Amino acid sequence: MEAQAVWKKNYQVEVKARQFQVPIDEAPEFHGDDTGMMPTELFLCSLASCFCLALVYAARKKRIEVKDMRVNVKGEKDLVNFLFSKLVVEIDCSLSPETLESIMPLAKKYCFVSKTISRSCPIEYLIQPQMNTNLHE
Repeated sequence: MEAQAVWKKNYQVEVKARQFQVPIDEAPEFHGDDTGMMPTELFLCSLASCFCLALVYAARKKRIEVKDMRVNVKGEKDLVNFLFSKLVVEIDCSLSPETLESIMPLAKKYCFVSKTISRSCPIEYLIQPQMNTNLHE
């Protein structure tokens, strides 16, 4: 699995994965032009969408019909250390709280994003040799 970010101008980046592209930018208060979501928002979206799909998957495995599902993720920013100090995942669904509780362990097992965050995946940074091609082409 792979994703790519290509800088356009100012704080604007276009991210690509498979055949999909998403514009990324910073909000005006962070000196951006507000032409797309901020990377931090995209991060929260990744957690929200992955956990939502994991809940639906877990419910289907237990043969529970899901009629609706909404997952909100709130992140508390630590602006001194440039990280989220807390993430809160809120689930809104017509399933009973007991039913949701019964599928939560399975959803946590299958949610790549929350599992990766909670286990603090190591990151390796590689610097590629400079290429002779123009990246803006």
